[in-house]
Amino acid sequence: MGQLQFQPELLAEVAHRLDLREPNRKAIESVILRTSDHYDVQEKTEPYECIVDSATGVGKTYVMAGLMEYLAGAENPVRNFLLLAPGRTIRDKSVLNFTAGNSKSLRHMLRSKPYVITADNFDAQATRIAIDDPTVTKLYIFTVQALTSATGEGRATHVPLENLGMSFFDHLARLDDLVILADEHHCYRGPAFSRTIRDLRPELVVGMTATPVRADESLVAFRYPLAAAIADKLVKTPVMVARRDDRSDVETKLLDGVNLLRYKGQAADAYCDENGLPRVNPVMLVIARSIEEAEEFRAVLDSGSFDGGAWVGKTLLIHSKLTGDAKEKALADLQAVEDPDSPIRIIISVGMLKEGWDVKNVYVIASMRASVSEVMTEQTLGRGMRLPFGKYTDVEILDTLEILAHEKYSELLEKRKVLNEAFIDYGTYAEVRRLSDGSSVVRQKTVESDAEVIGLPGGGAQSQVGDTSQLQGANTSQTGALPTKQDLTAVVPQGTSASAATDGPGVVDVETRTREAAEAAKKTSAVVRYDPLPDREPILIPKLISVPQFVAVSLNDIVDYGPFERLGRTLTADYSAELKRTKIVASHDGRKVTTATETANDKIVSALPLDIPLSVTREALVRRVMSVKGVPNRALELGAAQRIVDHLIEAMGEKAADHLSAFVDRCGQRLAAEVAKTLRDVTQAQVTYDDDVELVPLNKTRETRKRQVAGHADGSFDKAIAFNGWSKNLYSHAWFDTAPEFKAANAIDSGKKVIVWARLHINDVPIKWTSEGREYNPDFVVIEEVDGQRIGWLVETKADKDMTSAEVIAKRKAARRWANTANSSPDVDITWKYLLVGEQDVEDAQGSWEFLKGFGQ
Repeated sequence: MGQLQFQPELLAEVAHRLDLREPNRKAIESVILRTSDHYDVQEKTEPYECIVDSATGVGKTYVMAGLMEYLAGAENPVRNFLLLAPGRTIRDKSVLNFTAGNSKSLRHMLRSKPYVITADNFDAQATRIAIDDPTVTKLYIFTVQALTSATGEGRATHVPLENLGMSFFDHLARLDDLVILADEHHCYRGPAFSRTIRDLRPELVVGMTATPVRADESLVAFRYPLAAAIADKLVKTPVMVARRDDRSDVETKLLDGVNLLRYKGQAADAYCDENGLPRVNPVMLVIARSIEEAEEFRAVLDSGSFDGGAWVGKTLLIHSKLTGDAKEKALADLQAVEDPDSPIRIIISVGMLKEGWDVKNVYVIASMRASVSEVMTEQTLGRGMRLPFGKYTDVEILDTLEILAHEKYSELLEKRKVLNEAFIDYGTYAEVRRLSDGSSVVRQKTVESDAEVIGLPGGGAQSQVGDTSQLQGANTSQTGALPTKQDLTAVVPQGTSASAATDGPGVVDVETRTREAAEAAKKTSAVVRYDPLPDREPILIPKLISVPQFVAVSLNDIVDYGPFERLGRTLTADYSAELKRTKIVASHDGRKVTTATETANDKIVSALPLDIPLSVTREALVRRVMSVKGVPNRALELGAAQRIVDHLIEAMGEKAADHLSAFVDRCGQRLAAEVAKTLRDVTQAQVTYDDDVELVPLNKTRETRKRQVAGHADGSFDKAIAFNGWSKNLYSHAWFDTAPEFKAANAIDSGKKVIVWARLHINDVPIKWTSEGREYNPDFVVIEEVDGQRIGWLVETKADKDMTSAEVIAKRKAARRWANTANSSPDVDITWKYLLVGEQDVEDAQGSWEFLKGFGQ
């Protein structure tokens, strides 16, 4: 039996860069563990296939992106990924997800920077160049139909291509590192798909779905059920809304829906205005059984006699029989429904909006004449489960999805239990178990959850998250050990019991729900304005005009070779008892012979290393450094690359030649990553400032819809509150995003030498910190007087985990540069400083401004 291969530090880095939700990180970990168990431990040779079954709305695209980033960044990197889609809609959406410039693209977070290959460019010359480059990560995005058949849509991929010397399908089949990501896996489990998988001979197949077919149950490597996603507040909480009376005519049902939609719109507008966010326009999805029904519903909604004509021109009818220009316009309007400028507020659908339509602003689903059991399937329910603001807003009406049911309220209450039983109530993930002999094995872990999708009315559901929280908040060690009970307490927000985590309205009558929505909208729509207090000293802040300075990437900027020397020592300390051999292979396509290197399958012990001259491996490492993104191909850069490699080799000592003979690929990968990191650190984009400095008073009127309280010091933090009771605040009230900000404000207000302070809002003191013009806004400005000298502080609070991040460090440098520039001006008569404090600094200060200054950076 072999050894399990898993790089927890690589997964942690990928999870941080993609800001992965914990279930998505856990899904990637489960797939990697099971794949390694299949090949490295059990030493099987057939392709490994598994399924990630994750609730709709949790983020399967992030799972696919994370898997690609991990595998592309592994010691033996994967360079070929095939994303299969069940149809053109999902295919096109997937292309946008990995294409730069699209608002939903993840590409800016991907270090692998995949070259996207589609049906439109797979036979282009530029694609052939990318295919031939072993350092380029390729992402092939195709429909299943384009590959499973040699006729129809699949014909183009099965005919020989001149630039490949074979068909595109045969090219995929010859790849020895092909990983298939099968989106909406449940849609195409049949003989044709199975035959295609066999013919392609992939290394790994990962199916992505929220509804796997029963026959594939044994393939599930990770499951995160909808009930757990609701409990963990990663999707909206569904609310079943029904009438107590017998009225079920179309006009009444639609009026119930638009009334709820209107109040949600008012609450969303208020929340966006208060938080400086782009508009989110709530949308209602009306589900019709037939085109005739859909047209009937649209005729009502588009009528001037319905609800005073409020919805005329705001409806979109979409169904499978649309053709030509009408279809193109409908699809374009559907694609743009999340745009703040979109006029669409109601979408009427006939069987087209299941998989592949992933908007976040659906807030009401009206089942009309469809049974609630038909609507309460994960495919349909999932159209409205995504969170438009990325997280819960703590405004209940904005964190829920209203399901306007066809049944009566009393009938829904009776159905609640049956509806809940339709949803899987347990999760699955892979864990590493360490045995008594010291070996590690992968085991499947099943965790139960009593959390309900549909609770009792009035928040009475005693839903227990139970051990499902391991899927959400498990802090596993590098060995994959299960979290402790103490670890799991972090899953539920402070002050919330496990049972309360999923409490919600559940099933409610339309009159009650409409009244609640109206009250919520009223509470969030009353704007309160605050001006600076007349008895407080004014705050004058230097206004500096920034000039971007673009910094060219150069290896000559690297003057500290310590990181590369440490890497060299680390690599030799990790000297293995077995060395992977590198061999030269050749292929002939009838016109020319192509040579390349690959890792040999057989192994030799360390006593018999390959005798590759050090000069050859040194040159390979130099080429790897020169291939780092952004490094110019110039002679001066080549000299700098050679210096870096020489420092690495010198630190490796007498083992350098043997080690590089066996591990040159791995060493090159690690070296390139270290060079890229060092370049980012030494070539941070900067700005300079004009000589003109203007002192601008901080006198903007603050506006908020947050509720007021009289005091602050003894109260607990609440994001929804505008706190009063300050003795030195420029304004009577202040509100905060986090508890550390709130506690820091208390410490500042208590400072004996503090004259005046203010909570800064966006654009109060904008500090440019990149040459692209990105701006940074500190949290506080503080003016104090020490020994007759006025000192101005810009204060920023950060989470401890972010204190050492490259972005926070760059912002700190920019803020200090801003302070230095302000202090150099003869027009500025106070000394400006910058203070960065972490969560622990705030806690340790215990309400003291003097201590907080001492602890900060």
